[in-house]
Amino acid sequence: MPAFPTYARVLLDGYAVQQASALKRTEMDAGPPKQRLERSRQMTERQVTVQLRSRDDYTAFMAWFRDTIHRGADWFDWTDPETLATVQARIKAGELQRQPMNPALTLWHVSFTLESWDA
Repeated sequence: MPAFPTYARVLLDGYAVQQASALKRTEMDAGPPKQRLERSRQMTERQVTVQLRSRDDYTAFMAWFRDTIHRGADWFDWTDPETLATVQARIKAGELQRQPMNPALTLWHVSFTLESWDA
């Protein structure tokens, strides 16, 4: 299993976690809605921005994205900054937003949504 590049520094600004519900909720005619467990695992999405601090790092990251994880189709090992556990993740829909942060194009921010299964 490929691993997420160590040179891609995760920025906490804009980092967010959204977890899908594992419950089925039914509205009732009277009284509170009923809820029950429907799934044993949940898909978790993480909004992530990484900083790439050189042109070489940016080029290497784009090559990793294109060739190693096949434009986001493949799963890879990623260290969750909350738990420090290694989880299998992929880039949702293979979508990246790339933003140069200086005119020399030596500092980049790349944003994407990671999705992974949580137990």
